[in-house]
Amino acid sequence: MNKKIFSIVVLIILSFALNSCNNTEINKETIEYSDWYLDNIEQELEEQNKKNDSKEANKRLQELRKKIELKGLITRWDLYFSNKEYTTALTQYLQVYRNVPWDKEINQKIWDIYYKLWNYSRAYEFYSNIKDYPQLDKKIALYSYINSVDITSTWSTEDINNEIDSFNFSEQDNFYYKNSITCTQDFSLCRQKFQDFFQKIEEENNNEENIEKIELNENLKTINDAFVNYKNFQIDDLIYKAALISWAYYQNWFYKVALETSKNILDENKWYKPVLKIAAKSAYELWNYIEARDFLIEYNKIETKDPEMSYFTWRVYEKLNEYVLSVIHFSKAINIWYSDIEDIKRRLIFIYFEIEDREKMLKTFRELVELESDKLNIRDFHLAVYYHIINWDLDNAAVISEKAKTKFKESEIFYWYHAWIMLQKEEISTIQERLIETNIRKWIEINPENPMIQMVNGIYQSKKENYEAALESFRKSLDLDKNREYQETIEYWIDQTLKKMNNKK
Repeated sequence: MNKKIFSIVVLIILSFALNSCNNTEINKETIEYSDWYLDNIEQELEEQNKKNDSKEANKRLQELRKKIELKGLITRWDLYFSNKEYTTALTQYLQVYRNVPWDKEINQKIWDIYYKLWNYSRAYEFYSNIKDYPQLDKKIALYSYINSVDITSTWSTEDINNEIDSFNFSEQDNFYYKNSITCTQDFSLCRQKFQDFFQKIEEENNNEENIEKIELNENLKTINDAFVNYKNFQIDDLIYKAALISWAYYQNWFYKVALETSKNILDENKWYKPVLKIAAKSAYELWNYIEARDFLIEYNKIETKDPEMSYFTWRVYEKLNEYVLSVIHFSKAINIWYSDIEDIKRRLIFIYFEIEDREKMLKTFRELVELESDKLNIRDFHLAVYYHIINWDLDNAAVISEKAKTKFKESEIFYWYHAWIMLQKEEISTIQERLIETNIRKWIEINPENPMIQMVNGIYQSKKENYEAALESFRKSLDLDKNREYQETIEYWIDQTLKKMNNKK
């Protein structure tokens, strides 16, 4: 096969296999979302129809009809978000937003993406359009705001408290968030406020006249547990108490507060190992990778045999594109028994891909699929086969495909791979012919409407010199290939088959 056709086939392999990996899940999500979305809009239309004497209602009806017209686009672009293709999804949502800027659902979708991309100030800009939207996650909305302002400056405290008030949180949530800001500025005051609050709750619950007991919400319960743990350990060390509270903030996903309170502790004791860990992890979660690296450097000076933090240091260097240092810490994490070996292998593959170390990348792919782990998924095997094919290591590609067929019996991908790989040989044995036929037959059982199967069958028939059967399969493939994805490759094989026919005559 010439280089041009091989390149086209490789692109077809990737497109086909990726689609096959995702089709079942995506179709289910699309159907569920479309049904909900249409029902939701039709209900609103019906409610507005009851008010058809109102000009405002008629205007809203027109807006809703416009949104219905965009429903298909929105549904498709939701799939980008669900597959974590955030920048692609964002581009598409913004196009819809230009047509329906009033729509709260679209505002939330855009806000969610900016939050996922850690662009907190932009996220909050869209949040401000939908303060009264019932589906809004107020906690995440507040975090986007907190992460976009300076919470350590006392001059901004009033503005921050006013913004917290605008969320209309419950009494407990309101207190928790406001006092958390106090913790970043004056820990003694913050600690006293928490203790007074918990004591008041305890007194009310002990009052026999109060039949209904007051339950702390999850955030406050985590903070209260920190105070209880401190008391139980009977350690008269306020820095230790502060560390427990910082850790509670990290557990509550309040990373900005966890980071700032940790910094305050480290100002007094820069070698406090548990707090260095909290600070590094919090900075990482906020995408402050340089700051996370600096904390980790200090931590690793004290503790050299912590597998979790060696792994974590590796991740930070990876994010900073410092791949040599990343691999060093990867090796260290392996040597001191970091448990999630599948994750390590996947990330190491990415690093080798980035630094273009082809041999080590393929070797690590083989190590990954040989783990015999339930944590491995279909995409692990698909990518392993794909990269072995494009690097023309067909023997290992065939071995991995055979292994994947056993693990994912109802997936057509690996039957396709195995048949195609064997067809690249100049000479095909009788045993290999039977294997190819078995793969093609199984593939047809799973998905008879895929143009790829007819194309592969055509290639097989052509190699067996069944030229008429080959041409018939190629024509079927062209008919099934509605988007003309494989047209150039099919036409190449038709041309090759016709030449062989003429030569035989």
